[in-house]
Amino acid sequence: MKRFLTIAMFAMGLCFGSQVQAAEDAGCAGFTWALDAELSWVASSDGVSLESGASLPAPPQKAITLALQPAKSVTLPVTSGIKKQALGADTHSGWLTLDGVAKPGLYQISLSHEGWIDVVQKGALVPSKAFTGRKECAPIHKSVRFEIGPGPVTVQISGAPSQTVKVAIREAN
Repeated sequence: MKRFLTIAMFAMGLCFGSQVQAAEDAGCAGFTWALDAELSWVASSDGVSLESGASLPAPPQKAITLALQPAKSVTLPVTSGIKKQALGADTHSGWLTLDGVAKPGLYQISLSHEGWIDVVQKGALVPSKAFTGRKECAPIHKSVRFEIGPGPVTVQISGAPSQTVKVAIREAN
């Protein structure tokens, strides 16, 4: 039994190491902060799929595949921080709401594609604290940090090029 556990742990280490190497090979080295968890979540088929406007009790420890709508037909809960003129003609938008977070603090929200991220609390946009992005990284295009307080949080995505986007939300380290 002990030998089996040792072999299993070794195999898991090789698998994770190959995922990290694949991410680095895909142009994912060089983000301002570590996105190993997000890269793993986005690569996994074990995620959550939501329609725009859906809610979750808290950020899941996995990627959220959010179905978006044509931007022209979407009215976001709060007017986005991106100017409408900056949105391409064929872009998509949508949102999801978290009923709360485990604890208030700095959270990072990462997207698999281009897109503008807004965070809304108490009916107002929350200013971003920091941004990192790598166009060369296919699994994660960008990550933005926000100081999130207690209570419900709405994450709005605007200007995405596709009808779905993977979103990863977690507390920053």
